[in-house]
Amino acid sequence: MAPDHSSGRTLIWIIACILFICVLVGGGCLLEYVVLPESEVPSWMPILGFTLVSLPWAFWLLTFLYQIFSRCCGCRIGFDVEREGSKGVGGGGAVAHGDAGVEANVNGIDRNLSVASHESQMPLAKSMAS
Repeated sequence: MAPDHSSGRTLIWIIACILFICVLVGGGCLLEYVVLPESEVPSWMPILGFTLVSLPWAFWLLTFLYQIFSRCCGCRIGFDVEREGSKGVGGGGAVAHGDAGVEANVNGIDRNLSVASHESQMPLAKSMAS
């Protein structure tokens, strides 16, 4: 049985929407700071705008550092997502994976997350078969 990746895709969309909203709100704060007279704009407005606009860059930097350190240390963190075949057993916890040769079999599902996996670097398909 193939694993269900729809929850991972949903999480990616939620994070992307949150980061997009941060950029829009931060841009609005900076635009308000530039357009309105200085006496009408609170002193924290440009700081909030700059912080919100730079939040996606900070998220990208942390993701980049995680990729580097996880490959150097040989440790990745995967999330134990409840799947159809598990009948409600387990789910929800984070599982740390150490050496690439170690395999964990949790609830009858093989969870070998290899450090050498390049699945996240594969190009997106134009049409996905359901």
